[in-house]
Amino acid sequence: MNEEYLRKLNTCIQCGTCIGSCFSGKVTALNTRKILMEYIAKGKPVKEDDTIWFCVTCYACQERCPRGIPLTDILIEARKELVREKGLPGRLKNAFGFLAEYSALVPARDEHAKLREELGLPLYHSQFVDGARKEVVEIVRKHLGGVVR
Repeated sequence: MNEEYLRKLNTCIQCGTCIGSCFSGKVTALNTRKILMEYIAKGKPVKEDDTIWFCVTCYACQERCPRGIPLTDILIEARKELVREKGLPGRLKNAFGFLAEYSALVPARDEHAKLREELGLPLYHSQFVDGARKEVVEIVRKHLGGVVR
């Protein structure tokens, strides 16, 4: 964690506004404050707690933090550190692997493309249009190629 983020995290007054503002935390086990406090204490993201991936990066916690701590930005940095250390968690790795290979989270079937053509329906989805498929695959590989194997 960079020094500026650490300095800002240490100004936290433990008011809980981040947790109360967290939309994801209302329906998942995400506890932003707990993750960040452990991040401060250990100096690195908590490897055993996958709830960090439940953050939807809506920035509600960051915008409402009375201390102006860039909480979402810090969570994103923590995720990057985790990915560099141990790669993407299983489900995300699979999802991005599909994106890199098929240009979609759920691979399309050739029979579906053929059926659409037979019915006179347009092939507008990136899974069916070669140019768009190649573009999506290139984007995913460019930005995630190092972590999707």
